[in-house]
Amino acid sequence: MSDTAALLARLADDAQQDQQRALRRLREWAHAQAPAFRRAGRLRGLAALGTVGWAAGLGLAAKLALHGQRSGVTPVSVLPAVCLVAAGLALRAWLLTAGDRAADEAAAAVRHALRGRLLDAALPAWRQPASTTESQPGDAAYVQALDEEVDRLTDWLTGYVPARRTMLIASGIVLAAIASGSWLVALLLVLATPLLPANLKVIGMGTRTAVQAQLTAARTLSARLLDQLRGLPTLVGLGADERAALAVEQDDRELAHRTQAVLRVAFLSTAWVELLITGTLAVVATYCGLVLLDYLHLPGIPSTMGLGTALFALVLTPAYFAPVRELARGYHARAEASAAAELVHGLLDVTATGRATPRPADAPRSIHLSGVGVAFPQRDRPALDDVTLTAHPGRVLALTGPSGAGKSTLLAVAAGLLAPDSGSSTHQADGTRQPADPRAVSWIGQPCHLLPGTVRANLLLARPDADDAALDAAFATLGFADLRAALPDGLDTVVGERGSGLSSGQIQQLVFVRALLRDAPVLCLDEPTAHLDPDAEERVMAAVRTLARDRTVLLATHSPALLRIADTVVAVDRGRISTVTPYGVTS
Repeated sequence: MSDTAALLARLADDAQQDQQRALRRLREWAHAQAPAFRRAGRLRGLAALGTVGWAAGLGLAAKLALHGQRSGVTPVSVLPAVCLVAAGLALRAWLLTAGDRAADEAAAAVRHALRGRLLDAALPAWRQPASTTESQPGDAAYVQALDEEVDRLTDWLTGYVPARRTMLIASGIVLAAIASGSWLVALLLVLATPLLPANLKVIGMGTRTAVQAQLTAARTLSARLLDQLRGLPTLVGLGADERAALAVEQDDRELAHRTQAVLRVAFLSTAWVELLITGTLAVVATYCGLVLLDYLHLPGIPSTMGLGTALFALVLTPAYFAPVRELARGYHARAEASAAAELVHGLLDVTATGRATPRPADAPRSIHLSGVGVAFPQRDRPALDDVTLTAHPGRVLALTGPSGAGKSTLLAVAAGLLAPDSGSSTHQADGTRQPADPRAVSWIGQPCHLLPGTVRANLLLARPDADDAALDAAFATLGFADLRAALPDGLDTVVGERGSGLSSGQIQQLVFVRALLRDAPVLCLDEPTAHLDPDAEERVMAAVRTLARDRTVLLATHSPALLRIADTVVAVDRGRISTVTPYGVTS
């Protein structure tokens, strides 16, 4: 064997192994819903009984019509055929609907579980520190995976996974029905069947490569577009906006080219399957026509057939291949899903060796930072350098210092939103220490975020089961009852993107109400009174004092007023703690 042939063989083996690994991952993800997918396959397969029923009704109608030429056709005489057709159609529709519902529910459960894993992986604290990994996925990669790549599994889950069971049951039922009328037609279908698997294999091999290239191009475009939007003011200031637009346009053209390649492979492969099925149907139709016209007289071949039997066989021939056609369509979905699975698994694999912490308890917890160091790429000094700090429940610890001193980074490490490069960040509850867990933290940053929708929908993000009484009680507890009364439509008041329609003070107060509903044992505040007028700042300070009664509160601020309510003030400068000053609460 030549070197070139050996290289090609090795590349083919590698591609086959990659595909097998992707398919194993897909099967693992779908395994939890395997009973539901099997039920969907059985229901869809049994729907062939309805097809046989209405095909038999058509054959009976043709037989009655032929006999009616002599004795006359009346509505009563064809009533059994009409009833058989209606019953078959109704049975088929009911079984297909039930099967589709089972497949859709199982697929939704698989997607939900996978998105949950991706969201866990997207939290920086669940990743390895930047210094121990070569590269970290960007935000655009996670958004692309959550929004599009997980959805690309839908057709495979609802179509291909149940399709094999459907094909075995449905094709077996139809073939048995055809054989009861004409064993030769059944034999012709059986002889045509082995030609399909080889074609389906070619479809899978050709589609997978094209789809993977398309998904990679889509992710590249998303990442570039997100980066350009984030840096748009800088690009405009540097006069580089046109060059950035050209780069996005080039990526867009690449994605369009890859998409055309996927469509081309899909159309050509589908056309070959349809050609094979149409050719088989033509052979069956020719045989039935020759027999009906009494033109076929060959030894060992049946030369007689009734009109009803011929029509029955012709109607059921496409029904025999229908599950195979769905499986062929599922091969394209499988190739698309396996390509998406490789990209999604690449994101999940970032945290494969990470820790799995238990669900946080409601008990108060203290925060312990020991020798924490954090360094960001392309910065000449660390953001945090050998920081050791302890915060206790029921007390407010304030961080102060100039902009860029490392206050926000310290908050993120304490909240478990950022894994330190050195040292440790732990939470202690009920005498047990565990790694800092962002699920035990309510975070209020600047600017505060409200999602487009109603005030009620934004508050229910923190506690989905809260009723209006619980929401009103949260407003009253924080002293925001007047805000509740001032909302034009109450809790149904609609807010726009970033809370548009409300003042900055109202947005901040709603975020504190949401934090109270969240009822997490740790509260981290990053400049909670920035850009607020004195009256709004005083209301926020009162809310902080209320929330601090049974929580551990860390806040980063430049406000002298907020520093006065702190139990301890920690001055941060150039990533190090310079001074620690105990304060008395001035409430």
